[in-house]
Amino acid sequence: MNVEGPTRFGEEGLSLEFGVRILEMTFLLEIAYTSVVFVALYLLADFVSGLFHWAEDTLGADDTPIWGPLFAAPNSRHHSDPSAMLKIHWLRNNSLLVGACVGLAMVFWVFGALTWHVVVFAFFTGTAQQVHRFSHAPSARLPRFVRLLQRMHVLQDARHHWGHHRAPHLTRYCVVTPWLNPVLDRIKFWRVMDRLFVPIFGAPRRSDLCEKPWYRAQGFWA
Repeated sequence: MNVEGPTRFGEEGLSLEFGVRILEMTFLLEIAYTSVVFVALYLLADFVSGLFHWAEDTLGADDTPIWGPLFAAPNSRHHSDPSAMLKIHWLRNNSLLVGACVGLAMVFWVFGALTWHVVVFAFFTGTAQQVHRFSHAPSARLPRFVRLLQRMHVLQDARHHWGHHRAPHLTRYCVVTPWLNPVLDRIKFWRVMDRLFVPIFGAPRRSDLCEKPWYRAQGFWA
């Protein structure tokens, strides 16, 4: 009796089934990995928005060359009148950040290093100011999908962001999500940033730091 044929067929069938299962698991792992990286890039963009927001609020003065008229002075006006940004056309309001992010992507492209990771990070970072703008707009004026994302806590809403606009404006610097601010505020990350960079670059607008022995009103070049 010849059983070699059926046995070989059964072994080949098991091998084929095993190979399909391996492919399925590889596909699922790839989806999981991509999802984790996607979320990480989203949070990284939010973190970068917080770093820049802290710098705008803290370093330099309204009359500091270049930095002052571009960032410090507009930010001071924003704290005095948070809704004023809504009177500026959204293209103008977003142009500087979007331009910087497009420039970043172009640099990676020129050096042959442009990947989807860079594109996703540049997109999320480039839209940070618009998300910030959403958090200052009346809810009724927001697109429906934005309100949905805010309710799902994917985007930061007005209630969360308003915590930054309560004097003395020292918390909730990240403007994209409501996820990072509680963590960074709890570990006093921004106070560490004050200690590291204010003695170097100066913070004339931060009267709350005047009593610190390491405080400088002017940067090292002054």
